[in-house]
Amino acid sequence: MIEIFSTDNNVLISRISALFDAEEVPFVILGHHASLMGGGILGIGQRVMVAEEYIPVAIRLIRETGLKDDIDFVPNLEKNLE
Repeated sequence: MIEIFSTDNNVLISRISALFDAEEVPFVILGHHASLMGGGILGIGQRVMVAEEYIPVAIRLIRETGLKDDIDFVPNLEKNLE
């Protein structure tokens, strides 16, 4: 699994989780429990990890659903896929 982005936005995490579940993209959210226990304290990010071979699919889905402006992908993520 490789991190594609991190965020402290629980709504965005929920939307991405539903999207990836629906399209059967293997993923895991790291830091979810810490974020919930922090009571919404900014800076406790949740990292979205995707199986390496599904990263191009995950990026495409995020773009197609109009969520790309809400996400800062890990630097050089797409460059490393070439």
